[in-house]
Amino acid sequence: MKKVKQISFLIVLTIQLGFVTSLNAQTNMKTDKPLTNKEQSIILIAAFTTKGDTQQLRTALNSGLDAGLNINEIKEIIVHIYAYAGFPRSLNALSTFITVLEERKKNGIHDEIGKTPSPIAGNESKLKRGTALQTKLLGKEMKTSTADFAPIIDIFLKEHLFADIFSRDILDFKTREIVTITTLASLGNAEPQLRSHINVGIYNGITETQLNTIADILKNKVGPAESSSMKEILKNINMKNNENTKNQYTLVYDGAITENVKGKVNINPVSYKIKDITVVANVYTPPNYNPANKYPAIVIAHPNGGVKEQVAGLYAQHLAEQGYITITADAAYQGGSGGFPRNVDKPANRIEDIYSMADFISQYAGVDVSRLSLLGICGGGGYSLKAAQSDKRFKSVATLSMFNSGLVRRNGYMNSQISTIQERLKQASDARAQEAAGGEILYANNSATPLTKEQIASIPVDLYRQGIEYYSITYPHPNSSAKYTLSSLLDLMTWDASTNMDLIEQPLLMIAGSKADSYYMTEDAFAKATSAKNKELFLIEGATHIETYWKPEYVNQAVTKLTQFYAKFL
Repeated sequence: MKKVKQISFLIVLTIQLGFVTSLNAQTNMKTDKPLTNKEQSIILIAAFTTKGDTQQLRTALNSGLDAGLNINEIKEIIVHIYAYAGFPRSLNALSTFITVLEERKKNGIHDEIGKTPSPIAGNESKLKRGTALQTKLLGKEMKTSTADFAPIIDIFLKEHLFADIFSRDILDFKTREIVTITTLASLGNAEPQLRSHINVGIYNGITETQLNTIADILKNKVGPAESSSMKEILKNINMKNNENTKNQYTLVYDGAITENVKGKVNINPVSYKIKDITVVANVYTPPNYNPANKYPAIVIAHPNGGVKEQVAGLYAQHLAEQGYITITADAAYQGGSGGFPRNVDKPANRIEDIYSMADFISQYAGVDVSRLSLLGICGGGGYSLKAAQSDKRFKSVATLSMFNSGLVRRNGYMNSQISTIQERLKQASDARAQEAAGGEILYANNSATPLTKEQIASIPVDLYRQGIEYYSITYPHPNSSAKYTLSSLLDLMTWDASTNMDLIEQPLLMIAGSKADSYYMTEDAFAKATSAKNKELFLIEGATHIETYWKPEYVNQAVTKLTQFYAKFL
């Protein structure tokens, strides 16, 4: 057997927002030019204010004044930060600034005070004025599930953040976004908001070079952790061509919902927390959904490297059409969800993702918690088997093209790397040691050089060849990435989806393509499920692993079989 090559999936770079649904940022890109000295000094003032590092802040404040920032501009920067980092950080920074100004005055330095904010004209209500300013800043009206869930926070946002703070003309929108982006990057665990404000910054004139400069300054002057999440987001932004503006939910599968229509399947973007990490998910409700009724529900776990807008969303939508409430979420540390370092891929996290989807959907209006089931696709299939072993809330479990991540990371695909197990464990150990020491985070599948069409066509393994085509050419999404932290291998290589399969007593359906080169993993796990009360192995004739993700004749067969299975055992 030929040794399986390590493949780096291509990433089509395009804009994906956190709490902003979509922005056509490329239409507002200005001629690329470097940040001015004043703008660069703002980055360090914002970063050290957010971090609470008053010693470093003193240096940054002096540098900012020397670069030409006036007193009122710096005060405004610090006041602006309180909306994101809290009053204590801003109050401490203002106290530090007072001390710096006193010292400079004693040394004979007289800094310019600067202008005061212009008075607000007109008699509009703060809510109306704030809404108009927010729309101007974003380029469109903002609608979020958070505002629907807690309307008062949307009022505070508009009446205070926008009407009171953003309306003050001491700083322009671009400058405020430089401050906000730096603050969120320095704060940590705010990736959805950071992603959103990067796009807002682009819309208001921050260029690609300038965004990368912010990240570089953070890395060199503050720390790699403050820079890494921002760098990762920037990789997934195409300043020239936003392919996802045609779908407000950024769904990329065929037949995807483009708008919610009464009487049809609707999609509801939601978010929730796993500890301190924000997870983003989509809930699909069936036609003529009535929250007063009771519906069976299905949790759907996406493939390795995939996101909720791809194959997981396709099956979620199809099953919702059959009368189920479905949920699919981006894994923590991946996709649009929060978590740092980015693209951590540890089995315990992925299994917790599944438990947490069950937690959330169990509280969703109309869900019958006694009829909860599970579907895992590819790597999500392996993690679903593990989740079902312990979590008996799931009354049945199904997998599609199951991929045993631990087995493959340990032995290589089709056992092609058994001879290098110890060497790769050593590399993973070294990567973790480097992370612990504050060094650069290393990634597997992280080549910066895209494969040519000829190179892709020459890959002998169907899963990898067709996988690259699916994720990078035919159904790409900016949040999808095949890379994962090299240190994750410490957990992956000692884990196996097929152990303890006897703990699954629930009905079990495992679906695979008859031509899938990954079928050996489904076959192995299925044979070990000795305690399942009802189990079935269903082969889709002629299908490969990846073709079950998108090819209509194979998807339809899988959906029909899943519908029959869930109807029987829910």
